[in-house]
Amino acid sequence: MKRAIILTLIFMTLFTLSVSGKELLTQEGTSTLIVSSKTLKVTLDTVKGLILGVTSYADNKSVEFYVYNETLGKDGFNIFDAEGNELLPTSFSYRKDVDGNVIVTFNYEQGNKSFIILNSPYYDFKVELDFSQKIEVALPFISYANQTLGPNSSYYLTYDKFSGQKTLFAITSMQGTFKFQRYQTESGKGLLESFAGPMRLIHVKEALPQQYDAIVKDLQDFGGVTFFSWIYHGIVYFLFWLYQWSGNFGWALILFTIVTRFILYPLYHIQTKSMLMMRMLQPEVDRIKKKYKDPKKQQEAMMALYKEKGYNPASGCLPILLQLPVLILLYNAIRYFSEVMAYTPGFLIWKDLSVGNFVQNIPFIIITVIVGIFSSLLTAQDARSARSGVIMQVIFPILFATFPSGLLLYWTTQSVLQLLISWVVYTRQGIKGLTFRQMLGLPEKPAK
Repeated sequence: MKRAIILTLIFMTLFTLSVSGKELLTQEGTSTLIVSSKTLKVTLDTVKGLILGVTSYADNKSVEFYVYNETLGKDGFNIFDAEGNELLPTSFSYRKDVDGNVIVTFNYEQGNKSFIILNSPYYDFKVELDFSQKIEVALPFISYANQTLGPNSSYYLTYDKFSGQKTLFAITSMQGTFKFQRYQTESGKGLLESFAGPMRLIHVKEALPQQYDAIVKDLQDFGGVTFFSWIYHGIVYFLFWLYQWSGNFGWALILFTIVTRFILYPLYHIQTKSMLMMRMLQPEVDRIKKKYKDPKKQQEAMMALYKEKGYNPASGCLPILLQLPVLILLYNAIRYFSEVMAYTPGFLIWKDLSVGNFVQNIPFIIITVIVGIFSSLLTAQDARSARSGVIMQVIFPILFATFPSGLLLYWTTQSVLQLLISWVVYTRQGIKGLTFRQMLGLPEKPAK
């Protein structure tokens, strides 16, 4: 009974999803208010009621891509009346709503303007306008060369590179009219939705879904989206689709591993056949080694044997080589979604799969090492190759100890799948594999 209770508690602990959303932080100065999240830092001028700067956080670096500079023109969501006079606020206040969004409201004699900094991983915020007269709003821009208006003046977009980061500042609204660096609303009311951050297409789609297709076309014209962008985007979009379907990035990575394994099954099948063929040829290989002491003659004899049996020693290496590009692509995909993962529920005991350290990855390392040892015992032709395999299975996971936990989750799932498939195949062939004592060169225990 006690054992059942303990196992139940362990099970419940492992399968408890812990939410790790990031709260917005505010820092008020004498004339400024800074609102910071995991993705954005927005600095507001509390006297003039405008935006002073925007900094994005991505790939473990911060990029300040917008700074208000009045000498270059007013472009900080300044408000102007019909005669072109700038309106200034009389007061301001800020609060958090039930969703954790920070709402900064500037009160004018003619109405009010609210910056809604969203508690979101998608680099988006909103500006709500509620005035009693026609107004014009000065819009932020980050490039003179790469700026455009959407179809039917439905949005205003600027694009540029900052510190090697492709950056987009796009503003859209269902009301009013956009001009270059300006937005007009006859009623004085409107809701401006903005994306301001690194050019990640999935994030753009989540922030501005209705204008996404037109925005992507403009980015292609600017050279921001290329053929290679779509190849990479296809992979991250598939992972994001799995996340939306499963509701958790952990399960999405496991499903991604299974699908990848299924796609590469023909190559893994060739590898398995190669290993089985090598095991069948092992007695003849041993006889050749006993017969020829000269390494050159041994090699010639084994090559002749392989040719006679139709065996290619290199045929089993291709799946191993393919693991490297898959790992690289997955590592970049995890970095792509690092901010999203921080806002979503954790997986089992891991709060954020986009980060990792030795302590956090110990469970993956232990599981991978154990699975690797059994896999080496099952598939090795002799004790020496089994020992070599075990050493590699111990060293390899430790090399990944500080990588994101999501990458270790993929590798662990991949290892478990490989062991299960090998066990099924080898069992059908009547192959039992080696024991620990055989691997260590110890005599078998006497039968009782």
